Amino acid sequence: MPATDPLLTVHDGNLCFDGADLVALADEHETPFFVFSERRLRTNVGELIDAFTARHAATEVFYASKACSNRWFLKVLCETGAGIEVNSGGELEKALAAGFEPRRIVFNGVAKTEAEIRRAVTCGVRASMVDSLFELRRIAAVAAAAGVVAPVAPRIDVHVPTLTHPGLETAHGGKAGIDRDDAVAAFRLAAADPALDPVGLHLHVGSQITSVEPYRQAVDATLDLIAAVEAAAGVRLRFLNAGGGFAVPYREAPVTCRSSDYFCSQLTPADYAAVIAGDVEARRPDLTLFLEPGRSIAATTAVLVTRVENEKTKGYRDGAGRRIGDVRWLTVDAGFNTLLEHTNYSWYYRAIVASRADEEPAAEFRLAGPLCDGGDVFAGDGDSPYRLFPAATTVGDVVAFLDAGAYTLEMMSPYNARPRAGAFAVTEGGALVRIRRRDTDADLVAHDAAPGFD
Repeated sequence: MPATDPLLTVHDGNLCFDGADLVALADEHETPFFVFSERRLRTNVGELIDAFTARHAATEVFYASKACSNRWFLKVLCETGAGIEVNSGGELEKALAAGFEPRRIVFNGVAKTEAEIRRAVTCGVRASMVDSLFELRRIAAVAAAAGVVAPVAPRIDVHVPTLTHPGLETAHGGKAGIDRDDAVAAFRLAAADPALDPVGLHLHVGSQITSVEPYRQAVDATLDLIAAVEAAAGVRLRFLNAGGGFAVPYREAPVTCRSSDYFCSQLTPADYAAVIAGDVEARRPDLTLFLEPGRSIAATTAVLVTRVENEKTKGYRDGAGRRIGDVRWLTVDAGFNTLLEHTNYSWYYRAIVASRADEEPAAEFRLAGPLCDGGDVFAGDGDSPYRLFPAATTVGDVVAFLDAGAYTLEMMSPYNARPRAGAFAVTEGGALVRIRRRDTDADLVAHDAAPGFD
């Protein structure tokens, strides 16, 4: 069991998360389901804010709501005083409903519709992060028609490579942002249009960045760029939005960690702050620093509780087809319909047999989900395809996947007509509350249109 997480404890052989006995919960409620911790959520936000403001007092955190926009989750976040970053009209509405004032909201996205822009500029969000010169003109047209001035911050791709999954890299010639060669043109356009107010510059290097070096390069290059665009466009920017991407240690350190393994990170918020906030403080202390962390706030706030529903032994064969060993398989009731990233990005989540938390994990198993899809097999520990579990692990045992709070509730699907999982939360006072109900059979067909059958 990870020794680094104080919220994980063992009671009578059962794994507990923030005091909640996961096996007892699985006996009371149909699996799979998530369990969140309010204590962990508030701690994660506070540690980020404290680390960055210690280096640069004028720092504001805008939680990236795409990581988890559950209504309870957002309400707790709102109470911490953090702001919120939204990527769609739907996320904007959820933020407003959770109690975030428009000034605490920044609006991102690579394909904003006119309707989404209109809602953002008329409700008064802090700023819109602009993805292209076309979008800059679209925002200007919408704002002019609405009779308002839209605060904008062009998102610039400063072409900094990052050591992360290719699908999580956002600042090295990918789809997001304006090319750095067009940055001056973007700010000149914004400065010349009376419907626009160029208030900042936005950058984002990616997600799950396990080194500070990409941030060092990106912030340094961006501060140079800010000086250039200010001189060329005759503006004085108010903020630099450095994005998020701070890594979560999905693997334990240092035993299973390699420098090239983006599931492993030994960095703390203070490490990122020393580079990002330190550079801003040294070179442009007048700029407010905006941050957009998502995964680093949400991931460690939850575990996924699932149950073993099937077991089998299959042969391991050599090139000639001769059986030379056995492979033990366990199938649980949560697959990529519940943890999409496990297949989408071959993501690794630590797993513990919660019902045998006091037994030595010494036997090798292949671990798979329930879906009718050959790709629904979980990554193994380290370089192996196997998971180490107690040798007696069998059907009926409860398994907990750790660090499951980010990009899980948001990305669930009803594939194979399996109901999407419910979720609970342990409040700071120790109470267990339901924050998402499990889908019902009626939910599976609620949006189907079947003329003649209604």
